Amino acid sequence: MTNEFKGGLIVGVENSDQAKVAERVGARGVVVVGTVNAAFANMTTTADPAVVRDILGSVLVPVIGRIRLGHIIEAKVMEACHVDSIDEHEGLTQAADEGIEKFSSNIPIIAGVQNLKDSLKAILQGASMLRTHFKLKEDKPLIGETVKVLTKIADDIEGLNGKTDAELTTYLGGIKYPLAGLKNIIKTKKFPVPLFAEGGIILPTDVAMVMGLNADGCIASSLVFKVPDPKRRIHSMIKAVQYYNNPAKLINYLEDS
Repeated sequence: MTNEFKGGLIVGVENSDQAKVAERVGARGVVVVGTVNAAFANMTTTADPAVVRDILGSVLVPVIGRIRLGHIIEAKVMEACHVDSIDEHEGLTQAADEGIEKFSSNIPIIAGVQNLKDSLKAILQGASMLRTHFKLKEDKPLIGETVKVLTKIADDIEGLNGKTDAELTTYLGGIKYPLAGLKNIIKTKKFPVPLFAEGGIILPTDVAMVMGLNADGCIASSLVFKVPDPKRRIHSMIKAVQYYNNPAKLINYLEDS
């Protein structure tokens, strides 16, 4: 399922109207962002199941349910809603120090990562997709944090180039990732599961930048619906995924977006 997202844009949404807009302009999927509960010190939890079901009934693109890190019950609720994937997100109020056991889930789970070792651990734990770790609040678009994570992952991989089996084993330490699999990552500079960039991404130029840093796609912030013309902006962001390395074409989608 998550491989279908590759080379595309996933859009953060709060309701079915936003989900319909995202689908209409070509988003590969939507992720239902969490709910902020002001009555409890602005605690952020998974979205209301009624909202999730409404979105599922309104669009045909895959719908991702977002849950708090380590919250097994929220995961089961999202499964019961029949979402297509679950995003276990550190940006929501944390429920545990560690993520849920991903192999126990009946649907794909997306995990946030900060570096190569995080990525290897997440894959071993059963993550079907990776995204850049994003603990900052959604209302603060800080693309620099996303760039740092992608750069760190790339540097970690590059740093292992030319290492012997013994050196790679030492690097892994207690991580039981197969050497053959690690060597393939070093060779291709790609993981066996998609790696998406997330972190307040609301501009086509930011999309192009992170795609150039070897991301397999992007997750647009729900803040995109606060711009004057969300439909036009999302369309421009989708084109930025496609033409990130072709400025001559990309410029056509930057004007008035």
